[in-house]
Amino acid sequence: MGAEPTKTGRRVVRIKRKRGPVELTFQPVENGVDYLLSVTEHLADKPSPRDLKYAVLHLQAATEVLLKARLQLEHWALVFEKPENASLERFDSGDFQSCGTSASLKRLQGIAGLELGIDGSVDKDLKKLAEWRNALQHYGLTVPAPAVEKLAANVLDFLLVFVRDQLRPALKPRKRHDLDRQMESVSEGLADINKFLTARWNRLSGELKPLLDETVRCPLCMQNALLVDGEPVCRFCQMVWRDGGDAAAAYAENVQGYSIYAHVKDGGDELVTSCPECEGEALVADVEMASGRNVEYFCFQCGTQHGPLGSCDSCGNPVAVNDGFSLCSSCRDAKIDRF
Repeated sequence: MGAEPTKTGRRVVRIKRKRGPVELTFQPVENGVDYLLSVTEHLADKPSPRDLKYAVLHLQAATEVLLKARLQLEHWALVFEKPENASLERFDSGDFQSCGTSASLKRLQGIAGLELGIDGSVDKDLKKLAEWRNALQHYGLTVPAPAVEKLAANVLDFLLVFVRDQLRPALKPRKRHDLDRQMESVSEGLADINKFLTARWNRLSGELKPLLDETVRCPLCMQNALLVDGEPVCRFCQMVWRDGGDAAAAYAENVQGYSIYAHVKDGGDELVTSCPECEGEALVADVEMASGRNVEYFCFQCGTQHGPLGSCDSCGNPVAVNDGFSLCSSCRDAKIDRF
């Protein structure tokens, strides 16, 4: 406490207020954009495993927060997991279970009537991001850094358009100004990530050009850079599958768009079967090569490209037909052993 003279000669006593504790104040939009900025910072330069972890966690958090922020502007009850049970008191106190990313997207499109421009690739990216976040939180995740960077670039690109076209117009002028200032840094960070990804692809394009007829789309980063020769390896995201069957299943689900569980449950044929060449359970039908040519059957274990195949008379697996006699090697060996 001290006394200071005034122009009138009177002395005014000024009391120094004690500084209170630091408060955590982040409104939904500000919070979501801060998560986006964190993602670009964690992916800058050469990210460590810890950087990659927080890039995934914060990108998923940003996606959820920004979608719900726009949903909240439509009506606060829409962010409840069950809007029919919503109450303003619970909303104000934050004492409620909110809806997830998938539900937010459906409500923004179906109830708010927004055109989000979500095609198949964006939908897959958002689902993959949610899967990776859940894996990190519950049982661990192992993916190469370039794969995280590619997924992050895709989702960031979607969110930047969403913020610009759907979220920003719904805000008041003052909030728009604050948002524009924050998003400048996010855009710069995304540009840096895209520069890295473009440079990587430019380096690889010359190397992969002679191999277009032997290369398929990677089910992790979705680039035409997966080469198979005993061990599937993506030259772009550097993902190595130790088992061709895992790569085959991922291709059927992520690239061809099947749900293996639902397909088999509904009575469909097995999507991944035994290869007549190497006998590995890694054969997939109707695979498109990077050259644009379609292969009737492709093995993700040995890389063999097959033409038309028949079915084993015993187990039904694809098999080369010789003189009308169709038995795969396993069934043939089993038959021989019985004699």
